[in-house]
Amino acid sequence: MRTDWEVLTKEHESWEKCARHYARYTARNVSYFFLCDSCTVLLVSNALNNRPALYHGDRMQGFCGLCNELTDVALRQWFMCLPCYNVVAAYQKGFTSAKAVHAFWRSSIAPLAPSLSLAETDVVTLSPYVRGGKTKRQAAELLDTADFLVSEKVDGNVAPKFHIELKAGPGAVDDMSAFQLDVNDYNDIVGPVLLTGLPAYVFHVQIGMEYFPPTRRAVARNMWWTDMISLRSSLTKRAQRRDEVKAALYFDPKCFRPISDFPNQVTTRAYEQMAEELRRVPLAME
Repeated sequence: MRTDWEVLTKEHESWEKCARHYARYTARNVSYFFLCDSCTVLLVSNALNNRPALYHGDRMQGFCGLCNELTDVALRQWFMCLPCYNVVAAYQKGFTSAKAVHAFWRSSIAPLAPSLSLAETDVVTLSPYVRGGKTKRQAAELLDTADFLVSEKVDGNVAPKFHIELKAGPGAVDDMSAFQLDVNDYNDIVGPVLLTGLPAYVFHVQIGMEYFPPTRRAVARNMWWTDMISLRSSLTKRAQRRDEVKAALYFDPKCFRPISDFPNQVTTRAYEQMAEELRRVPLAME
């Protein structure tokens, strides 16, 4: 148990500055996280530029807002702008949804196809704010990996077979009137398909919350999947989201299927036929 935490004071050069912005972007918003000691150290060193917290509260038992474990936690506060707060708060959801994909693969795919392996190629990592040197469109065109890559090992040779892109949110696909993706997020999936010639599937993980007041943790409740051809053909409209400048794509959620149907894609090797079809389907969106 640590008791030697440095605390931000009014005399500190980072007072009222966003902890995640390296350039000390002004932010008078105060963020709140319940974190264990280990995750506090990781967050400060890897994502918050070693900026001290504004406050460390009393210790209690609860769910850590980063590792998701039931353990000793404390309330921690930092100055943080709203976009950076949303990024940090989403780590818990990202870790949980990735673990759900790994668990599904181990239980439902590995026994059926032991020659196939799942690798997480875009691992969720804690990081500070960094201004990109390329536009979102340029970056998407250079992407050669999605969130996961599935490869096959035969006679000692390993060959990549398909990508899996992971999306997570609180909604169940069965209850959605439309499945939404930012145009940039959609093109981030298309980029690896075009560069590698491999097909891609999209998994949607429904993330709920389990509470241990005043703390909470993320829980994977269900999962659905679709392929890029089905997703592209189910596009219903493109529009600006309310109160946002980003353009969004709206898809008919009927293109998604229960995750229990996905093993059939593996046993029938449907991804091989899809690779051929993708050469004839225009995927990219302007």
